[in-house]
Amino acid sequence: MRASEEIIPLTPVSERRSVFRRLVAFKPLQIAAGFASVLAVMMWIEFAGPAILDNDGYYHIRWSRMLAENAPHLPAFKHLPLTTLDENDYVDHHYLFHVLLIPFTAGDLRVGAKLAAAVFSSLGLAALFALFVVYRLPYRWLWLAPLVASSEPFLYRMAMTRAPGLSIALLGIGAYLILKRRLVLLAVLSFAFVWLYSLFPLILAFSIAHAIAVYLAERRMDFWAALASASGIAAGLVINPYFPKNLKLFWEHVLMKTTVSYPVNVGVEWYPYETWVILGGSALAFAVYFAGLIAFDYRSRARDLKPLFFLIVSTMFLLMAFKSRRFIEYWPPFAVLFGAFTISPKLKLLDMSWLVRTRDQVIAAVAAAVLAAVAISTMAMVVWEARLQVKRENDPFAYRGASEWLASSAPPGAMVFNTDWDDFPMLFYYNPNNVYTAGLDPTYLYDRDRKLWTFYERITLGKESNPAPIIRKRFGAEYVFTDNYHTAFLRVADESGDFETVYKDAETTVLKLRAELRKPFHEELEEP
Repeated sequence: MRASEEIIPLTPVSERRSVFRRLVAFKPLQIAAGFASVLAVMMWIEFAGPAILDNDGYYHIRWSRMLAENAPHLPAFKHLPLTTLDENDYVDHHYLFHVLLIPFTAGDLRVGAKLAAAVFSSLGLAALFALFVVYRLPYRWLWLAPLVASSEPFLYRMAMTRAPGLSIALLGIGAYLILKRRLVLLAVLSFAFVWLYSLFPLILAFSIAHAIAVYLAERRMDFWAALASASGIAAGLVINPYFPKNLKLFWEHVLMKTTVSYPVNVGVEWYPYETWVILGGSALAFAVYFAGLIAFDYRSRARDLKPLFFLIVSTMFLLMAFKSRRFIEYWPPFAVLFGAFTISPKLKLLDMSWLVRTRDQVIAAVAAAVLAAVAISTMAMVVWEARLQVKRENDPFAYRGASEWLASSAPPGAMVFNTDWDDFPMLFYYNPNNVYTAGLDPTYLYDRDRKLWTFYERITLGKESNPAPIIRKRFGAEYVFTDNYHTAFLRVADESGDFETVYKDAETTVLKLRAELRKPFHEELEEP
């Protein structure tokens, strides 16, 4: 063997460097480090204030504890008997999400809910970062920052104890399975998505986006991913603890969210942002998205399908976000995903020889420094503003006093007339002993009994001059819970003389109907 072919043993320093390089290149370790980085940011945001963000989080964490307490049986949901979610028709369309919440219900439910929100949102963003890792995307650690901090409303909604964090994780994994054509695993993931969250059609939309991308790139039809996803969804709908009631609820959701002339105002999240609000709150996401559009090379679409696929997906989410603010939960990270897979390969191929001249080096250095400073300060402001939003969230203990009074004073199972449907989650959180008139979505009461909904709306807005007999006769309630901001209703109730105040604090009031009402219930009141 010639001397030049002899194997030169590594020195201890070289060995340590070699081990370090292999360790750093280890993909699971990179993904774990990405998750830890995101978790640190989300924990800092989440625990800026004491509240569980968004009212629905109170329902989710309480119901998860009830699932744990009744396992292996499903608990009966008796708390909205006047709605389409009564005991016989109730469907838990977040069932898997609630099961995954169970480990966080062991101690203080409020703390557990906030911790779950941070962990689940971090898992979602880590799943998207994993795409950078498995595809060896250049500058992937730089792209992690805008993936997390490109949009303030996105971060705020990720801090909610809701399913979208985990649904982003499934979409990230699903995108990988679609691109790699792992069809059996894709069908399994689609099945799990149905059990996790009612927005499971998104995974089918991803599969269709892939079919469109394949056709645009290669001029051939490839619906195998869509077929696999549709098969998994169909199986998840049929092999389901709530089948066939889940099909009815799914159709109800489709109608209430897609019917333009639906007569009931649903939650604010289903309405669009004002243009400047979404542009200002997600400025960096828009910047990355438009930079990706500029860098996108349609001619290279057949060589690498990923930029085209993520262009279609991100554009789909952008249109959905303009239609409904809740889709801000998806658009910013997928806009960054599109930008990363489009821009990074171009940056790697840039010819930097022009920087040899000193003047150009200075100009480029100044421009890069200014751009970096703007990007870093923008992301810092996004994270800071999201933290302030959490800090300003409503007092989580505002309904505790009234709820505890009702739990101890009203008979178990007694109907409580709550004057706002979105008060239900917090009432249920503090007092699952009683039942309530409306909750989770106003359409559940409307779809069950439209006349009853009309009565409910008129009473709560203070438009019904004689509410007490209707509350007793039509709603079966002797107790009324209201926050103190329902001034029109409180004024009418006081003037009627049919209610006595049995509990009152700075935020809430509990009224009880008097045994003898001034005006009886007459049949002519049937039609408001």
